[in-house]
Amino acid sequence: MAKKQKRKQHKKLQRALQKRTQRKNKLVQRAIHESASERPASMLRRAREFPFLGAWVQRDWQQYGIASMIVARTQPDDNITFGRFLVDTFCVGLKDTFFGVNVEPNQFHNDALPRLYQGEPPISVSVELAHEIIYGAIEFAEAIGFRPHRLFNRTRNILDTADAQPRSGVIEFGHGGVPTYVPAPGDNQRMVLNRLVENVGIGNFNYVPAGEPPEGFEELFQQNAQAQGQPPIPASPIWTPEQQAA
Repeated sequence: MAKKQKRKQHKKLQRALQKRTQRKNKLVQRAIHESASERPASMLRRAREFPFLGAWVQRDWQQYGIASMIVARTQPDDNITFGRFLVDTFCVGLKDTFFGVNVEPNQFHNDALPRLYQGEPPISVSVELAHEIIYGAIEFAEAIGFRPHRLFNRTRNILDTADAQPRSGVIEFGHGGVPTYVPAPGDNQRMVLNRLVENVGIGNFNYVPAGEPPEGFEELFQQNAQAQGQPPIPASPIWTPEQQAA
């Protein structure tokens, strides 16, 4: 009889120990989850849960065909998650993108925005317009063979989905609706031009090199230079990743 009671007590102790261990494991898992939720990658995945703070772009972006767009959301702790999208609306679409999370509001407004626009105050635009510019340029570029920057797989979480925001339909892509390639420093011009020739065809796009065109494309440049009725396209003076690194 005494042995049975001891066995019962032993089993009770084992069950109690197992329950305590399970509770501890759950607490540890919860702590790990809560800690991970503050990490940049996890915060970025949750970005669509946060309300929009606003969107900004540099002045005269339509004239130059380059939109340096910032879209920001407010986190539950009042810090800011934002994405930067460098968009070529004339030809190749999303050229560069990156993000920031857990940015304090003062730091965002007084440091991040001025640095990203080189001290030139950007203009505030609606979230709807920001989505139309970014997604519209990506779609225009994809139709002629150019995919968005690889990090868009991550920064797209800062945006709503492509069809979530209404579009005005008044934003024009291409220059006069025609794919127009204006190379930036560091571009692989040969790759871009080969893709345009293959997917669009000679005579169906414009090419405005900043310097000497790549070998083998001189004739293409001359044809574009002699084309009639094409308004001049000035080089963009805005910030680019290459200029930042210089």
